[in-house]
Amino acid sequence: MQRSLADRLSRAVVGCYPPRWKQRYAAELLDVLDQHRAGPRTVLSLVGGALSTHLDPDYRMQLRLSRDAKLGIAFFATIIVGLPALVILPMVPKAIRESRWQPSDSDSVAAIAFSRDQRTMVSANGGPPWEATSTLWDITGQARPRRLSVFEGGSPATISPDGAIVAANAFGGRAQAALWNVTRPRHPVRLAVLSAGLSGALWGEAFSPDGRILAAASTTGLALWDVADPARPRLLRSLAAAPLPLDNPGPPVPFGVGQGDLVFSPDGRTLASVSGRDQVTVWNIADPARAARIATLAGPGDYFAALAFSPRGNLLAGVTYHGSVLVFRVAGPGRPARVTTRPGILASARFPGGGSAQAGPCGGECSFAAAYAVGFTADGHALRVVIDRPEASPSPAARDTVFTWQVAGSGALSGLTTIFRDVSDAQPALAPGARIVADGSLTSGQVHLWALP
Repeated sequence: MQRSLADRLSRAVVGCYPPRWKQRYAAELLDVLDQHRAGPRTVLSLVGGALSTHLDPDYRMQLRLSRDAKLGIAFFATIIVGLPALVILPMVPKAIRESRWQPSDSDSVAAIAFSRDQRTMVSANGGPPWEATSTLWDITGQARPRRLSVFEGGSPATISPDGAIVAANAFGGRAQAALWNVTRPRHPVRLAVLSAGLSGALWGEAFSPDGRILAAASTTGLALWDVADPARPRLLRSLAAAPLPLDNPGPPVPFGVGQGDLVFSPDGRTLASVSGRDQVTVWNIADPARAARIATLAGPGDYFAALAFSPRGNLLAGVTYHGSVLVFRVAGPGRPARVTTRPGILASARFPGGGSAQAGPCGGECSFAAAYAVGFTADGHALRVVIDRPEASPSPAARDTVFTWQVAGSGALSGLTTIFRDVSDAQPALAPGARIVADGSLTSGQVHLWALP
C-alpha cells in the first residue's frame, strides 16, 4: 500500500535525529508509525522534536566544525524543516478545525433511530463532521419526549437494540463510525472509533438484532464489526458492493448520502444494503467473518431510499427516491425475486385527489427533498410507508403522508389506506412495529412523535 505524504515526511524527519538518539529510539518510533496513521500534526511534532534533540547536550555532537561545515549543516536543516513546512502549513487550518469538535449551529435532524423497547431514541443532525451532534431522548412519555444529552457525532446514527450503545458518524473526515456508551444517558462516553479503511462518505449504520454486530456502510464498501465488547471492537470483514453514487443522474434533484438504508433480517443471518444506482445487495452473514453476497436485486431505474424486512424475514420491502414501493421475496428454495411494485405514491401524496400523475421528489424547489420511512407492522400483515415532503404546489404546507397496505404471505399488497398530517418536518422514522412515527425538525432540532391507528 502506498504511504501517505505525511507518513513519508515523518520517516524522513526521524532520519534527521542525532545518531545517538536514533540508536536508542528510532526503531521504536518507526514501529509506532507503522501502527498509526500519520498526519500533519505528527510531522510538525517530529520536526520540533528533532530540533530540540539537536540542542540537547546529551545528544549534541562534540565536534569542532569549520565555518563551511556549519553553513552546510544550516542549509541542510533549512531544507529539512522548510520543505515539510511548505507542504504542511496550508493543511494546518484544516487540521486544527478537524481536530476540535464544537456543537453545530444547524438544527436540521438528518437521522432518527429507536431502541427495541421504544423507550430511548437517538437523533442526529447534518452539517460538517467537526460540528455534528447526536441527541439522546427519553420517549417513555411519547407526548413529551425528553432530551437527555447532546454529544459529538452526526448522521448516520443508530442505537443498539438494548439502548446501551449509540453508533454515530465520527468526525475524522473519513468513513468511520464512533461507539458511545449511553447507559448513563446524561453522560455519554465515547468507547471507540471504527476505521476499516473505507473511502467515501459514511451513509449507513445498523446493529444486528442481538446487538453483537455493527454494519457500517460507505459509498464504496461495507464493514462488519464485532461489537460484543464495544470498548474493543473487532473488524470481521469488509465487503465490496456496487459503489453508491453521490448524485442522482436525473437532474435537478441531488441524492443526499444518508437517505439510503441498511437493514438486518430479524434472525440476524441476512443483511440488505442499498448499492449502485438502483440496486439492493443481499448478504449472507450467518458467519460474519465469511459473509458473502446472496444476490443483487434490481430496482426500477431509481435510487432506493429505505428498506425493511418483514417479521418473518421472508419479505424485503423498499421505497425509491421518486416514490415506487417494491416487495421482494428473499426466503425459500428459489432465488430472491420481486413480487410486487406500486409506483406513483409520491404523486398520490402530493395530489390526493388524483389531480396529476407527476410529482418530483422536491416539488417546485429542491432545498429539501422528499424523505421516506418504511416498515412492517409487528404481525407482518401490513406494510407502511411514510413520505415527508415540503410542498411548493399545490399547497405551500409541508405534509406527512402514510400509506398502509395489507400484505399477503406471497408479498402481494392490497387494501390501501392513506393518512395525511400537516407538519414542518423533514426526516421521518418508524419505530419497530411501524406504529409510532418520529419526525425530525428542519429548524429546531426537535423530534415529534405521533401514533398511527
